[in-house]
Order: sequence, then structure tokens, then C-alpha cells
Amino acid sequence: MLKKQIISKADLGLLNDAVEKELFASNHYKYAASCTQKQGLFGMQKFFESESSDEITHYYKIRDFANDMGAEVDMPLIDEVEFSDESPLGILSESYDLELALKNQYMEAWKKAEDVSVKVFLQQMIEIQTKAVGEYGDLIAQFEKYGVALFDMNIGK
Repeated sequence: MLKKQIISKADLGLLNDAVEKELFASNHYKYAASCTQKQGLFGMQKFFESESSDEITHYYKIRDFANDMGAEVDMPLIDEVEFSDESPLGILSESYDLELALKNQYMEAWKKAEDVSVKVFLQQMIEIQTKAVGEYGDLIAQFEKYGVALFDMNIGK
């Protein structure tokens, strides 16, 4: 017997939008890892590979929550990742912008969600994204203070 879907189509749409953004973020960080590896910044490469994995974990959280609600999320086509500035600081800045956009998307989804359990789930994702925005702000400040060499030696540890 199939589970009954206990989530509205509108709320499922919000989760599907989040899935697309989390999978894009994973690809963003995979590409960041590739760019920094090419530049010989192996600490940053390792860090961004870990970030990519974290974004996949966020996808799994959404997928599992939807499943608990008797639904299934879509598997979207993901846009190509390009950086306007492939310097280490440029990548960090674009990563900050990405995390902030994710946080804002979750906040908008929370406002639109119909089901209280969806709101509770989205609140958890907002907390994750708020922490990520703060971390990237700190990383940019550290990079600007210490420069690429010291930053790279310490970030991947």
C-alpha cells in the first residue's frame, strides 16, 4: 500500500525549489574545489569538497522529510556553475552570496508554507543557512586579514 501524501502540492513545490537550490549549491562547491585545486590551493579544495558534501546532506534532509510526509521530491536539471571571479576571494564572495540567497529562499518558503510541520522543518533549514552565512563572512574576514597562503594552510584542517 502506498503512503498517503499529507503535504499540500504548494508545500511540496517549496521543497522542490529547495532541492534544486541545494543541488546547485553542491555543484557550486564542486566547481569551487576544482578551481582552487587548479590554483594549487589544496586546503581550499578540501574545504569546498566538504561543503559540496554538506549540500548533498541538505538535499537528503529535504528528500527524507518529503518522504515522511508521503511525498517525493523532484530530481531537477541543475544549471551550470560559473564564477564571475575565480580568484580565491571571488569564490568565497560568491559562496557567501549563494548561502545568503539560500537563507532568504528558506525564509520566503517559511512564510508561504501552509503546514506547521513544513514550517518547523524549514525553520531548521533557516538555522543551518544562518550559520553558513556567518561562517562565510568570517572566512572572508580571515582571508582579508591573513592572505591566501596562511588562509589556505588552515582552512582544510
